[in-house]
Amino acid sequence: MPALHFPRPALAGEMARSLMGQAKFDSEANGLFLAAPRRTGKSTFLRADLTPALQALGVEVIYLDFWGTAKGDPTDALYAEVSRALLANAGVVARLAEKAKLASVKLGAGGASLEFDATRIGKAPGSSLTAAFRELIEASGKRVALILDEAQDLLISPDGEAVLKELKAARDTLNLPGDVKLMLVMSGSDRDKLGRIVNTAAAPFYGSRVRDMPVLDGDYVRWLAGELVKAYPSLGVVDNALLAHIFDRLGHRPAEFDRVIGEALVPTHRAGRGFDETLLERAQRVVEGEEAVYADRFAALTPTQRAVLTVLLERGPAFSPFGAETLAACEKILGRKVATSTVQAALNKLRDADPPLVWKSNRGEYALDDHRMVAWYRAQVAASVRPPAGAGSTEDRKNRAAPEH
Repeated sequence: MPALHFPRPALAGEMARSLMGQAKFDSEANGLFLAAPRRTGKSTFLRADLTPALQALGVEVIYLDFWGTAKGDPTDALYAEVSRALLANAGVVARLAEKAKLASVKLGAGGASLEFDATRIGKAPGSSLTAAFRELIEASGKRVALILDEAQDLLISPDGEAVLKELKAARDTLNLPGDVKLMLVMSGSDRDKLGRIVNTAAAPFYGSRVRDMPVLDGDYVRWLAGELVKAYPSLGVVDNALLAHIFDRLGHRPAEFDRVIGEALVPTHRAGRGFDETLLERAQRVVEGEEAVYADRFAALTPTQRAVLTVLLERGPAFSPFGAETLAACEKILGRKVATSTVQAALNKLRDADPPLVWKSNRGEYALDDHRMVAWYRAQVAASVRPPAGAGSTEDRKNRAAPEH
């Protein structure tokens, strides 16, 4: 079954109006910080719902997904995207100048004016983000919304925190009460990571809050059931309650939901069973397969790496990598003394895993890369089944036999 988009115009319209300062209460004019678990439709909503809702209100939208720039510096990607928006709004002459590799553009009388070095944003005096957005607002004649998807990845960059502070300065400079010129939307797939932008006194947007994005729910399931019956009338009546149960079991992730529905529609997969029974079986396969991946990855770690990861899984945002409590917890698990250098080495290996198990900000803060692993771990503990220990590496077995320094 092909992936379908479930439009959410009411939610998008409410967010757009709030960003523009038009909501009487609970305005997001100071910025919208939106958290939603990975693969639950957040990015699709930002691109296919919120962006057009803002554009319908006459807003120039810049959308950037840092998930797609994981191998580069996210601050460079941000500067490049703002530069492209500037040049695109400066007209034909600016686009020709860009091809000719001219740094600055000035259009003649009667046309738009762009006397800003769009290729040097963040790299030259006078080329701040505040100046860039001011020029963009003037060149486009519109308000501007900057949507940064997976915004917490800015904290990975050495310059990320400074850029976030620059964005706050731009917002504070360009916006006046009742007159919002620059709207900021920052989303993240992990509330803990995104919260590091707002939660402490040193955070760039301290005082703002992270808002949970509403997950797709019963309305989505009923809509999808209707689309399913229209496409496959031979199915007859579809059990909405069963679909809702399966969607919840899959973590409210539409792509996985579409996949198991598509598999259940294949006659060879059904083997004489009904659609409902096949759908349940296929969904269970997905869940068990994901749990098996977590178990295998955990088992493949060295004992020290497993101990450090276990403490992170249990402590979550309260995890302090080199604090006395973390060292004591690791020592209890391993039955031997553990040095801070050993914890650091384990964290480095967990970060270097493919895909990474651990995320690190430039401040030295650590978090799980995939927060869904917490649910798997808690299920193991609840069932009184500790995660598999695995054999560990030769080096780690040697370490267990000798004291650490």
